[in-house]
Amino acid sequence: MKQTVRTASGSDGLVSEMRQLVQGAAPGQTIVDDPVQLQRTISTRIATFLMVLLVTIIFATSTVPDLGPSLAKVIQAHL
Repeated sequence: MKQTVRTASGSDGLVSEMRQLVQGAAPGQTIVDDPVQLQRTISTRIATFLMVLLVTIIFATSTVPDLGPSLAKVIQAHL
């Protein structure tokens, strides 16, 4: 397998190109003129939110697996 190694000048060019791309875009601004692209962007954001919510629920339920039974014991002790 042949691997290519970037020269320092090539890497500098890539870094400056990426820096220009980042500086050119305003923070939080998405340029969406196409309705299909707008729908795709909204769908992606909703899907990302739902995945994060699912992972949060999974982690929350796995960290306190016996909350229900211990809560039932506390309630039963007070009855």
